[in-house]
Amino acid sequence: MVAAAPNVDIMLAGEEVPDDHLQSYTVERDMFQPDMASIILANQNDKYSKKKAGDPIEILIGKGGSPIFKGEIVGVEPSFRGGGKTTIMIRAVNKMHKLLRKRQSRTFQDKTDEQILKEVVQSAGVNLKWKHDKTITYKHVYQHNQTDLEFLRMRAARLGCHVWCVGDELFCQQPDLNASTGVKLKVDEEGDVQLRSFGPRINTAAIVKKISVKGWNPETKELITGEAQAKNSPLGSTKAADASGAQGQEDSFTVDSPIWSKEEADALAAGKMSDVSLTYITGEAECSGSDKFDLGKTVEIAANAQGQDPYNGKYYIMGLTHRHTVPRSNEGGFVTVLKLARDAEGG
Repeated sequence: MVAAAPNVDIMLAGEEVPDDHLQSYTVERDMFQPDMASIILANQNDKYSKKKAGDPIEILIGKGGSPIFKGEIVGVEPSFRGGGKTTIMIRAVNKMHKLLRKRQSRTFQDKTDEQILKEVVQSAGVNLKWKHDKTITYKHVYQHNQTDLEFLRMRAARLGCHVWCVGDELFCQQPDLNASTGVKLKVDEEGDVQLRSFGPRINTAAIVKKISVKGWNPETKELITGEAQAKNSPLGSTKAADASGAQGQEDSFTVDSPIWSKEEADALAAGKMSDVSLTYITGEAECSGSDKFDLGKTVEIAANAQGQDPYNGKYYIMGLTHRHTVPRSNEGGFVTVLKLARDAEGG
């Protein structure tokens, strides 16, 4: 079955690629990683062989030209063949990759995470979009022999923030489980976006009902303890800890983070609880290609329309892949694969 393919415009170094030159493209987007794109073009007369690393590239789909990738070239791979079948693969990543270019050591004093990370991401030419319900000022934070992306991900992970980049904006935010794409996918039912397959899996290995974070204040010589309890989720009617039965009733604790206040300890515990809860149900959904999906948003899936099913409900998008191949007989078309996570079950 050929997936319906929308209009595609590829802008390469400021010029539009003719439609008959496009053979296929793949766009891969995952939390905490730079977006990546690989584009295969017909390359007669070496038309694209002289494209250089750093040249801008953008992929737009649909009549309105909705962008699904914006970045710059990092690799060019021509394939020279006889019979007029010369092709070239162009590999590109978004601006987030610039945070991986070098390691450095530096100190930040009396600053919040937002202030620290705004300074860090400047090297990539992007603007930080920070969102967290806690504002904590740290006396001393040290980036020790790390790339800026390693340091960014470490600071984000402490507070349970997710990191992704779109164009010139780099997002570092708590998961917003109420941010919907507005898309509802149903098995065996056609719509604007058709669900072709869905494979969820439950894993209770990491699920707990409470997480404690403990540390020692070196100035006051006092024990600091923060806690976070499993809580109800907008993604489903039964939270992961309850749905896991006896296996989800354990407590967990961590003592491997430097802590200066109870507020910080509570924030670390809440971030850890959010992370482990989202491992309860994970899976992939393949559907007809669409620009309606985005990282950090939710999609509703009706896996079983016949009645109540633990897999029916909303899922958080942790990653997505767009694949588009120029149709040949029964192959080709435009497909989107979603990587999903959920901290609850039931509709």
